[in-house]
Amino acid sequence: MNETLKRIFSFKNIVTLILLILCALMLFVMCKRKEYRHSDGMVFGTVYHITYDGNEDMSGIIESELQRLDMSLSLFNDQSTLARLNAGDTVPFDTLLYNVFIKGWEVSRLTDGCFDMTVAPLVNLWGFGPDGKLDSMPEQSVIDSLLHIVGYEKTQLLVIGDSMFLVGGKIDAAAIAKGYACDVVGDALASHGCTSYCVEIGGELAVKGENPNGELWHVGVNKPVEDKPGVVPEIVRVLELTDAGMATSGNYRNFIDLGKGRVAHTVNPKTGMPVESSLLSTTIVASDCMTADAWATACMVAGRETAVRWMECHSELKAYFIWSDNGKMMMTIVENQVSTTSEIR
Repeated sequence: MNETLKRIFSFKNIVTLILLILCALMLFVMCKRKEYRHSDGMVFGTVYHITYDGNEDMSGIIESELQRLDMSLSLFNDQSTLARLNAGDTVPFDTLLYNVFIKGWEVSRLTDGCFDMTVAPLVNLWGFGPDGKLDSMPEQSVIDSLLHIVGYEKTQLLVIGDSMFLVGGKIDAAAIAKGYACDVVGDALASHGCTSYCVEIGGELAVKGENPNGELWHVGVNKPVEDKPGVVPEIVRVLELTDAGMATSGNYRNFIDLGKGRVAHTVNPKTGMPVESSLLSTTIVASDCMTADAWATACMVAGRETAVRWMECHSELKAYFIWSDNGKMMMTIVENQVSTTSEIR
């Protein structure tokens, strides 16, 4: 090797070259690092928190999608598609409501009616609907009269041309609307170039891509205890998710206290009664949040044993059931159709 080549390939020059390459790579990574933005607000009577990547402020798009969802699925908005259908109106075809109805019917069939959107009259009777006000326990005769019109197989959503109307009972989308809203907002963000996001609405969420640290999204399963001001919920398990939806159903937050006892917001469509069981909360992970939301409610209605059997038959779902056993808080996890149980300490 001649002197010129020796100088070119000297140890000092090689080290300098390596350092220059490393600096260039670091600059490249820094330039390519995603910028994350946040959006917060209220919808469906609850709060939402949305984190997404991108250099553009998407708050206007997010608000527009949430308003569209409210005008479609809210029972507390008299002008919504759902409210008008329940009032007996024929309305213009609504893709959002149609998608929710089809998914609801699918999960109703798979769960033998444990998930059932036609439970609306009973939800209202127990004080959780738009007209509901519960001062005392309803008479059994009133519950029985409503059970005659409840049942997913008794109600149809008919589409004729560009119009749609209900035949049969009334429907309540509360057990699936938040989950679907997460999916819809996530899809809107993706269509505007966002490759990573976490859309959380009232505890239900849809995630895609990676978090601001370049990792999978870290999502906590909370201990099912009553919320108290200033108290941060205890997390009993942290899940790492991407391209997925997660939903939790439980009766430890939304309830009515009659003095003699609490009335839970989850109503069993088969009995007409609020759900009472050892199952405290159900968390479901699926490919989309709408599916997770519907299954979480169905599992709460069915109870732990039936819910575990369901999950052991559905490899596309993961479940985290928290339940009470003689004063002990237990967790049953079903992943890849295999269930394990341990005590929460």
